[in-house]
Amino acid sequence: MRKLMVLPLAGLLALGVVGPVAASPNVSNTSGGGDSIYGEWSSDTVNGYVSIGKDTAYGGSAEIYQESGTWVECDTGAPDPDKGTPTTQDTTGGDYGFVGTRTWGTSDGITLTLSRRLDSGHATGSIELFSATVDECAGDYGDEAVSEVVTLDVSVTAASPLASFREQSSYKIPSVFNGHDTYRGKERAATGTVVAGSWIDATFISAGMSVVTWSDHSNG
Repeated sequence: MRKLMVLPLAGLLALGVVGPVAASPNVSNTSGGGDSIYGEWSSDTVNGYVSIGKDTAYGGSAEIYQESGTWVECDTGAPDPDKGTPTTQDTTGGDYGFVGTRTWGTSDGITLTLSRRLDSGHATGSIELFSATVDECAGDYGDEAVSEVVTLDVSVTAASPLASFREQSSYKIPSVFNGHDTYRGKERAATGTVVAGSWIDATFISAGMSVVTWSDHSNG
């Protein structure tokens, strides 16, 4: 079964830059921030995740992925050498392959809204999904995918206390360079659901929301 990795919520966004606002040719002040929702779902035969971010400079975007099927041990039987028939079947032995359907998509047209204390969150927008039937043991990796533009809808509700974080760092070379930056935010674990047209309809087993801001100053 494909192993999904849960990324830290505060690290999901590629944060935008607002500025710089320079006081002199050697002074730079930049800042940015964003919001995010992340969720994943899993059962015996279905695994998936969705990641949504809203950047202060670039707006909202989303990525979604789902596998529906099973991982099986590939048949190691080779074709009869007398027949000389070529095959795409994996005959190396001891290998496993995925058999089922993979669905994926990305979008840059997503609207994301989080409540002030992250009690709830909602994201919606159009996304183009691709779906392919896969049989890795037979050498079919889903090259012939079909696609459809559908509506993505994600809703989450807080399932933990509100947590805050803050990081500061600085770097200084006397009379040459002085820089410091601040990174802060808040996050909450959540429960929720995701629907993407008729292709994906799932309840999260793990989810969360976050809001982050950052600023950077350098002189030198």
